[in-house]
Amino acid sequence: MAIDSSLIGQISESQTFEVTREAVQRFMEATEDPALQSKEPLQYAPLTFPTTFRVRVPGLELDGSKMQLLHGEQEYTYTRQLRIGEQVTCIVRVADVRERTGKSGSMTFLILETTGTDSEQQLVFTGRSTLIVRQK
Repeated sequence: MAIDSSLIGQISESQTFEVTREAVQRFMEATEDPALQSKEPLQYAPLTFPTTFRVRVPGLELDGSKMQLLHGEQEYTYTRQLRIGEQVTCIVRVADVRERTGKSGSMTFLILETTGTDSEQQLVFTGRSTLIVRQK
């Protein structure tokens, strides 16, 4: 299926993730987070930790063997930090799809918005990411 404006407004099913100490530790090691040097026990996940949450949007097929995928931008807004040990339920919505033509051909800019809520259905974070897609 082509990535076009008909996908705008598509919403994923909700998916719940546990913020485990092990996953946070691995993420911090991979990103060389300086907080690892602290002697304090980990209580919170780093602000970019939700990048590890993978949620599929129906109708959106991203195949790296047929497409060039480039991470363009990502931002998060928090109401509070993610606590280690809690569960977060995420939903992703296709906010926008835009076509652009550059020197090297056409590109599709895909804007995704992710919301993460806690076990009491309180909003914890909102994420917005831009993915740039080109056909190979």
